[in-house]
Amino acid sequence: MENIRSAFRKIKLNENLTPIAFLLIAIAGFGLLANRLGYYQDDWPYIFYAFNKGISSLKIEMYYDSRPNAAWMYISLFKLLGFKPIAWHITALITRWLTATTLWYFLKRLWPSRTREITFAIFIFLVHPFFLIQPYAMNSMLYWSGFLFFSLSLYLMAHAVTDKKYFIPFTILAVALEALHLFTNEYFVGMVLIRPLILYWLFSSQFPNIKTRITKTIANWLPYLAALIAYLVWRMFLYVPPPIGDRNSPKILYALLESPLKTIWYLIRTAIQDSIIVTFTSWYRTLVPELFSFATIFNWFVLIVSALTFIGVFFYLTKSLPDESQEPDRWFASPLTLGLLIVLLGMVPLWIIGQDIVTHKNEFAGSRFGIGATLGASLILAVIIENLLDDLKKKIAVISLVIALAVSMHLTNAKDFSYSWEKQSRLARELLWRAPGIEPGTAIVTDEEILGYMGSYSVSYALITTYQPGDISTPPYWYFPFYYTNPNVNDFLSGIPLEDNKLTMNFTGNSKKMLLLSFNPEMQRCLWILQPQDTNLRLVSDDMRKLSAGSDIGLIKMTEGEPPNPPEDIYGKTNTQTWCYYFEKADLARQYGQWEEIVRLWNEAQAAGERPDNGFEYIPFIEGFGHTGDWQQVKEMTKFAKRVSAGLEPSLCSAMDRLAETAPASQQRDETISELKNNLDCSSYQ
Repeated sequence: MENIRSAFRKIKLNENLTPIAFLLIAIAGFGLLANRLGYYQDDWPYIFYAFNKGISSLKIEMYYDSRPNAAWMYISLFKLLGFKPIAWHITALITRWLTATTLWYFLKRLWPSRTREITFAIFIFLVHPFFLIQPYAMNSMLYWSGFLFFSLSLYLMAHAVTDKKYFIPFTILAVALEALHLFTNEYFVGMVLIRPLILYWLFSSQFPNIKTRITKTIANWLPYLAALIAYLVWRMFLYVPPPIGDRNSPKILYALLESPLKTIWYLIRTAIQDSIIVTFTSWYRTLVPELFSFATIFNWFVLIVSALTFIGVFFYLTKSLPDESQEPDRWFASPLTLGLLIVLLGMVPLWIIGQDIVTHKNEFAGSRFGIGATLGASLILAVIIENLLDDLKKKIAVISLVIALAVSMHLTNAKDFSYSWEKQSRLARELLWRAPGIEPGTAIVTDEEILGYMGSYSVSYALITTYQPGDISTPPYWYFPFYYTNPNVNDFLSGIPLEDNKLTMNFTGNSKKMLLLSFNPEMQRCLWILQPQDTNLRLVSDDMRKLSAGSDIGLIKMTEGEPPNPPEDIYGKTNTQTWCYYFEKADLARQYGQWEEIVRLWNEAQAAGERPDNGFEYIPFIEGFGHTGDWQQVKEMTKFAKRVSAGLEPSLCSAMDRLAETAPASQQRDETISELKNNLDCSSYQ
């Protein structure tokens, strides 16, 4: 045992392996579930335009999104990555890792004797819990690419002034990258103002004289200042906003001119609150009590990954970094100053457009505004840990624990996103199976939001893309959650305008032309498209029952040729050997009176070992067997459906009434229906 301990103590790891350590932690936090993730919310406009209207149409999409200069990046990425989600998630992970690694190299240039503390800070930055939308892989590339360009520009600037051999080419590249990230997106426009301080510190060892140092700082900052001024002139005076308006208008700048004192007080109050949220409050998210319930396999998976992360980070930091800093003074003033500046300047673009984090309604969407500030917050936390604890191993243990907790939070976050993608994929497939064609102008309605991390316009774009309509100028259908549209059933049924728009897509419809969807796979149900005969369905809410009276399945059309499937590049291969495939196809066949097809689908489902988990999903087959004269099967199915789902009697009684009216007449029909209606006590519901 002593020999093992001795061998362990002799292990030394090279500091140059730190980028590899960063990569492993990035994979632990963001890569282990990447193959289960898809697209969400603001990803979908990019997909819709690129997939349906062509990749070049992203120029229009980005113009309407108030970021016309970002089109080059998305056009390049779509040409390189295509539409497979895994490619985008891996790219987003790599871009995050490259950003962290570049910042590590930059800070080592800035504070060459503080490798340990810098490594602490970048480990924290890599998995900082404030930025929640890493799973929005396509959308997050806008933020991480800008951060990467900014980081590379800082590193090249630092390299240029500390190594004169490459001063001119590195300065040119650094200025070009500054202009690139400024003109591509606005998230880091405030952070560029840290450059004079960085240059001043970099020149401190070269020029002891303060006056000379200031002169050199200003002279070297001028090219970067010119890039910033060029951007501001373009944004303030030359930029032509889209017809729908400038969504990033600098409202606070105008407010400062109108009411300076009130606006300044608002900015001070907001800066304090938002800074506290990014720097401290966001870490509460890492303490999830449910994680320690030990209730699921996933809980155990996260705990194991977190434990391995703690052990790995502790081992690496212990074996790769020096025991003490080479400088006798404390690492406090300069990193704390830089950290506070970055926290504040990182959120300047948000405050300029009149928004803030503390009052933002959506914490996920709001987290993108603080992505730059997380670097400053990480420096501040590293300073606190470094100065509060004296023992090196205690410092490393705390850092390792912080990283492990953040990794566990990101894994839990990714699990929720993965479920949303699974549900999205199911909705796309089941809707196509049930409604292979939908009449243009149709509103697709649910009682409430049915997909996590989406929103009405995102669901609309996703559903339209599912049907692959091509280069359209008007959306053929749009998604409306009833409770967020006009939560008055009578108004909805009498007919109200349903209008919505996003970017260049404008939908105009009416609630009298709608399909009502009930989609609850978490309750072991397939997609149900309700219709007037379902007004007595007790398995949905009262409002859904009433709304079903206005759901017009006549808007669903058959298509010629091969049955459509969702785009494979986006959703992957479609498996038709599932119960919901047979149910949706049978429900479609029932709509068109294809009774033999329903029987065939039932027999195929039985051969595949598929059966429903909800009694309601027997009803199309009950009617199919009734119309083909197999009344024994009708009897068995009806009784079984009643046992499977309590409260289904009114719907089964309605099915018996329809069979009595439309199934071929026979004595067996009448006897079976009479027996079943007595068994169901239909007289109590009619």
